[in-house]
This record gives sequence, structure tokens and C-alpha cells, in this order.
Amino acid sequence: MTVLRLFFMVGSVLLTIFILPDFLHINYAIAYFVFSTLVYLGFIFLVLPEHGLRLKLMERLGEEKAYLYYEGFLAFAFFHNGASLTFISQSSIDSGFLGSVPQAIVLASVVFLFVVGLVVKIWSAYVVGIPIYYWKDMFLGRKVCDFVVTGPYKYFSNPMYGIGQLQVYAIAIYYNSIYGLIFGAINQALVFLFYFAAEKPFIYRTYILPQKNL
Repeated sequence: MTVLRLFFMVGSVLLTIFILPDFLHINYAIAYFVFSTLVYLGFIFLVLPEHGLRLKLMERLGEEKAYLYYEGFLAFAFFHNGASLTFISQSSIDSGFLGSVPQAIVLASVVFLFVVGLVVKIWSAYVVGIPIYYWKDMFLGRKVCDFVVTGPYKYFSNPMYGIGQLQVYAIAIYYNSIYGLIFGAINQALVFLFYFAAEKPFIYRTYILPQKNL
């Protein structure tokens, strides 16, 4: 924790509590989502690939300091990406098609999806570790832990990007927001795009291929 990190963390929380409610309109929510997603996914697409900007950052600052700057900014981007998805659902209440569905069924579905998604995401992050959650291995360009095949990874190839996103849809269903469902799906598709374009090739290069060559 540094003063700068604390400033951005507290500022982000205060923004969502005191400022966003004054702009509760779907157009503002979509603009917030687009901007935060460009920052988040644009950042990792620029920094993390094999020949990404991480190389220049480490050359200039050294591995440890470069990673701390990267990690701090990524945490900021993570927060606003998630907040924007919730804000979209809150800004488009009852725009969906669940008005005739009994409230008990809706609430049961919401609780089930939210709990399953959150538990799987936290479990996945716990199993792989916080450094991998922030793609530290991709940032450094080398293996920082053993390849994980335990926990949810024993049953699913990518539980964090798949089942771990269910809480986004749970929130959309709670607010009966078709926009929340649509933009949740768009966000998830973009995350998988990063996975297949950059992360999966890195995993194969760093963890799988060396084992095959033994």
C-alpha cells in the first residue's frame, strides 16, 4: 500500500457511492463501461503479450518496481470494469423480460448464480494465488508457480473466466436488465478473447511445452 494507491482506491469507492448515482442513465452507464473496458482490456493487451510494453517497463524500472506499478493500475482497472457492469444493470431496471416471472424464482436464481459465481472465482484465485490472478507470470515472462490442476481447475479448464462471471448475470437478473445481460456477455467474450489470443499461448509456451520436452 502506498499513498497513491490509497488515493485511487478510496477515490474509486467514493465515486461509485456518491457520484455515479447522479448519472443513473443507461447512456452514461454504457459510456462508463466502454471507457473502463478499454482501459482494462486495452492495458493488458498492450502490456502482457510476449513482446508487450512490460519489457520496456521492466527495462526502465526493474522487475519488482515495474510489477508493482502494473499491479496497482490493474487493480484500479479491475474495480471500474466490475463497477461499470453493475451500474449498467442499475441504470436499466426492468428493461428485461422477467416482469411476469414470480419474484421467488427470480430471487432464488439470483442467489444461486451469485453465490456459485463468487465462490468459484474466489476459489480459483485462492488455488492459483494472487500473483497469477494478476498475471504476474505473463508480466515477468516466466513461470512463477506450478501448473494448477486442483480445485475448480480439476473440473473446468477456465473456471475464473467462465463460471466465475456468473455474478454479473445474477445482478442483471436481479434488476431485470437486458442491458446488464448483454454487456455482461460482451465483457466475458472480450476476456476470453484475451485468453485465447495472449494468455493461452503463454501457458502453452511456459508450462505445457517444457513438460512435453522432458
